[in-house]
Amino acid sequence: MISQTFELYFILSISSFFVGLSRGGLGGGFGLASAVIAAQILEPIRAAAFLLPLLIISDPLSVWIYRKNIHWESLKVLLPGVIVGITLTYFIINFISNAVISLIVGFLAVFLVLDTLINKLIKRPKKLIHPLIGVFLGGVGGFSSFIIHSGLPPIAMYLFPLSLSRQTFMGTVAVFFGITNIIKLIPYFILGLFDKEILGLTICFVPITFFGIFIGKLINNKISDSIFFFVIYSTIFLLGLRLIWLSI
Repeated sequence: MISQTFELYFILSISSFFVGLSRGGLGGGFGLASAVIAAQILEPIRAAAFLLPLLIISDPLSVWIYRKNIHWESLKVLLPGVIVGITLTYFIINFISNAVISLIVGFLAVFLVLDTLINKLIKRPKKLIHPLIGVFLGGVGGFSSFIIHSGLPPIAMYLFPLSLSRQTFMGTVAVFFGITNIIKLIPYFILGLFDKEILGLTICFVPITFFGIFIGKLINNKISDSIFFFVIYSTIFLLGLRLIWLSI
């Protein structure tokens, strides 16, 4: 039973707003932030169940916004791995502790940022990632997305070397997670993660999520690519460190 308090609604309001920001154009760092924030008041897996309907409801609008900027070749590589990753996670979810989950996701986030920073500092040419590794990264993305809706780090690891434009990056990520979230519905239902209480809470915060999408798109149109990616990298790195710290 979830205690209906002001703190609950305040924290979940921020979490829902961040879902909208991530879908509106400010990147998956805010998506990870929404999951971490919701987990401050709900059990991690309950937080994931709370957020999944919000993600699915907002995904179509996000895809529509960036419908003309999608790198389909990348999706052909990443999505097969997602199916494998989600399937495996379904079978092992009851044997994984929250601490282990936080460590895995946190280290992925930190590694992504540090690897990108090193490449920029020493100015090495970006090397395209082999498709088989891309499938593996898609699987890791499916795993971390299933657990805490934080599949961006491994997916970005594959996409960033392609030097996609900001809009194409967002469009590709929007379609990727739109499909991933629909796939996740099946194991979530089987595991009984959706109950009346969680679904009732989710419905309350749908308007806040759509408001976040509007604000995210507005901000996205006003900032440069450098600022945009700085926001993504910064949020991913800081939240990655937070996940590691909380799990130690």
